[in-house]
Amino acid sequence: MSGLVNDALRFIIARGIVLLGVVLELWQRFRIAHFAANQRRLKRKYRLHDDTRVLSYGPRVVESIRHAAAHATRDAKFALTSGSTGEPKKILYTKRRLRTLKFTFSDMFARAARAYGLKRTTLYVCSSFLSDASLTSMLLDEPKLPPYLSTLQAPYRIQQHPSIRALASQYGASAVRLWLITIANPGVLYATNPSTISTFFDDLQTNWIASSQLVRDWHNRPHRFHRTLRKMARRVTSRGGTKRLRLIATSDSPIRLQDFAPAVRAYICWTGGYVKPFLDRLSNHLPPTRYRLIPMYSLSTETVETETVFRNGDAHFLPVARGVVYEFIPAESSDDPENLLSPAELTPGQTYVMVVSDSYGLRRYQTDDMFECRRVRHNLPDLAFLRRRALEYSFIGEKVTADQLNEVFDRLRTQHPKIFADALLTCLPSLPTNENPHYKFVLIRDSDIGLNTDLLANQCDEMLSILNCEYKNKRRIGSLAPARLIQAKPAAFAERFAESWETQFKFLPLYRRTWESFHVPQLNASSISLSHKNTRQPILTTSLQ
Repeated sequence: MSGLVNDALRFIIARGIVLLGVVLELWQRFRIAHFAANQRRLKRKYRLHDDTRVLSYGPRVVESIRHAAAHATRDAKFALTSGSTGEPKKILYTKRRLRTLKFTFSDMFARAARAYGLKRTTLYVCSSFLSDASLTSMLLDEPKLPPYLSTLQAPYRIQQHPSIRALASQYGASAVRLWLITIANPGVLYATNPSTISTFFDDLQTNWIASSQLVRDWHNRPHRFHRTLRKMARRVTSRGGTKRLRLIATSDSPIRLQDFAPAVRAYICWTGGYVKPFLDRLSNHLPPTRYRLIPMYSLSTETVETETVFRNGDAHFLPVARGVVYEFIPAESSDDPENLLSPAELTPGQTYVMVVSDSYGLRRYQTDDMFECRRVRHNLPDLAFLRRRALEYSFIGEKVTADQLNEVFDRLRTQHPKIFADALLTCLPSLPTNENPHYKFVLIRDSDIGLNTDLLANQCDEMLSILNCEYKNKRRIGSLAPARLIQAKPAAFAERFAESWETQFKFLPLYRRTWESFHVPQLNASSISLSHKNTRQPILTTSLQ
């Protein structure tokens, strides 16, 4: 009976969200029409002049952020960045800014529901069960259990409750996700990085018995669970939940999403830059013929870089976030103020680096994020994120870049299609004790296969030497050791990078931190074995040389 009542209320909520989407679309059109005037006002407010310098993250930016934080007093919090930088950046967030950012997502979601005719708007976010210093963790933090109607629309919000976190600690994150998605039967799945959703489905495929154990125990012995858990399950359950739980509990092999969550019709995630390999993997789990991919706007820890505009079934990405001044520099130009362009001055087909200013300490801040102007809409550029501008690493002046490595990866896939066609490839600098530095090429795939890793590593070495003469010289004189190639499984590779990798992990062609500096859950003399909590089989075994 509770499932019937819950779904009736969800139907009413969905109609309200679609109606709200109409209002928010009209509001967005108004903001776009007044964008140029608003940018001029913000430039005066932030005291941006023709000769105001463009700054990358460093002492002057840090001091500016500290000055802004001093005005925020006790309201100041700092989110740490991750990914392409060697050291995390500390970005100021106040309660008001966090509320604005939450509204930005809600705004996009409501307009997407209206644009694509989503009938069931119940949203499940694949969020981490652990807290960290990331922006994602800040946004998902819940000091207390949200109201009943809020958890009907967003059942993932009960995951911050201590009893649900205890379940994750006992059974693992995938098991709790499977249980909650099954009983709530959402209409939309969300994760900022598609790797999070992809890894969840990968885990169901490769560790089904462990991932479904919570459902089995819940189905077979429900009264052994604390009444608080049973109460929270009732507040998010939906019609047919018991039947779907039984289907999982009695199956010895993985079942499809359409069987344990038949209402899911769409998923939202970021589609820019380096995430294409995970998007390709995800399309195998979520076939485009049944599930709609709704692309997310570009969001960095520093700022909202674009907003999604839905028109005629298509998504455009315009730089119109509230309170942000946007300026751009052509990709091949220097960071001199005279090279700055306004959004209206961008040319379709050209590549630009984004510079932003806001009231939280960023003043002509060089994001180093490169965008292609795909077209012009409403006198504003439709921007597609391409890559980080300065993604390179150097031990002793060799300056290995992401572009060079991508070319190596493309050549490997061409020469060895059976090995690399469905695999992910990346590279990390490695600085082991009592040994010269070298670069580790990591082959990431679901299953380990027999490889001549030495032969493939030599090919990587030779290709990189052809593309980078300094690397070739350093290898010739021995100051760089030979490249090495190792294998890893996707979830284990991601888990190595952070204990709460779901909020911090980014898949890149090159990382600017050494292999040794990342988190290693288990280590012995000859191998690394990374495991999900409570899984009975290792998910990564890698020989280190």
